[in-house]
Amino acid sequence: MSKQNIDPKKLRKILKDEGGAAGIDAFTKKLGKEKEKQIKDELKAMKDVGLHKDGDYILQDDGQVKIDEIIHEEIRTFLDERKKKQQKGKKRARKTAKRKKKSSGKKDACYHKVRSRYSVWPSAYASGALVKCRKVGAKNWGNKSKKK
Repeated sequence: MSKQNIDPKKLRKILKDEGGAAGIDAFTKKLGKEKEKQIKDELKAMKDVGLHKDGDYILQDDGQVKIDEIIHEEIRTFLDERKKKQQKGKKRARKTAKRKKKSSGKKDACYHKVRSRYSVWPSAYASGALVKCRKVGAKNWGNKSKKK
């Protein structure tokens, strides 16, 4: 018994008759059970036929993108989305790091008293007033002295 290769046109015709997808049983029914290994080898070698994870062989249409290209495109899309999420996370981390400033501790009474009187903070005038307040004390700063 000589091993003859099975014509790919016959295999394509079987797939088309089955609606574009078929299990190995459809091929062995028409070509013979003894040719199952040859059928599998020939289907594996065909570029326009893919094997589904459930075991069916799928024929791609003329207008359909190749199965390998679809898989590669899906992988590229997934990796691009992942990369964008990582970059957003890094940007967000940088923004929060910029926003967080260490406070200089608790604010004294002079700070609150001077800050409430000046609309622009910090400014040279407000800083000068803060220094003067700290020299005389918060209770005394801002009270006019009585002239004799």
